[in-house]
Amino acid sequence: MSQITLFCLPHAGASASIYAKWRPFLNASIVLYPVELAGRGKRLNENQYNSLEEAIDDIYIQIKPLLKSPFALFGHSMGSLLAYELSCKIKQQDGLEPVHLFVSGRKAPQCPSSKRLINLLPDDEFTREIKKLRGTPEEIFQNKELFDFFKPILRADYKMIEEYEPPVRDFILSCGVSVLNGTEDNIAIEELTAWKQLTTGEFNITDFEGGHFFIYENVSSIVHQINEVIRVKVSNCTQIYNK
Repeated sequence: MSQITLFCLPHAGASASIYAKWRPFLNASIVLYPVELAGRGKRLNENQYNSLEEAIDDIYIQIKPLLKSPFALFGHSMGSLLAYELSCKIKQQDGLEPVHLFVSGRKAPQCPSSKRLINLLPDDEFTREIKKLRGTPEEIFQNKELFDFFKPILRADYKMIEEYEPPVRDFILSCGVSVLNGTEDNIAIEELTAWKQLTTGEFNITDFEGGHFFIYENVSSIVHQINEVIRVKVSNCTQIYNK
């Protein structure tokens, strides 16, 4: 049976380990590849990225040897932006696209961003903003030493996101795009449907119960959707890959 590699990109402050719980639910045809970003997890001793472009270049180098076989991309929040920009870089560099792109918990990159720069806020205000997202266990906030450890990672990630400007391109993607959204998240429907402007391929939006970090509460449902989409791609994948 043909296999498809699923590259998964984490949200701000997270490491590749957030996708570990997906393995038992994935079809045998899907090879899970959680991408580890610099400055966290197994790469903790490496410097944080200075820009999103730098992050994309680093991720591309990591996964390039695996692009000779069919692949899909999934990202949540910041990871959605990384997954989209990575798809564009692969298309530019190799003439390839993912068989499908899954973007979760984020508006389309061309939508206007808030002018408020969270990464520059004083510690107290920064902490309040992070708490609002309800994605960080309360125990971390209560442990000052632990939160002080995570804070520079979060600030660096927010800086990367907030300084991002969508490049002007003379192409759009042609792969299918699935948008995953939390029903209690604060992303407008127009910001979600704007992802459609970035591809000529199939497009859909699926709502899941929960707020911004709904992916933690809906693992089996999310992976089921991925399984179903990729099952079709495995049997019908006609994309040409480098020998």
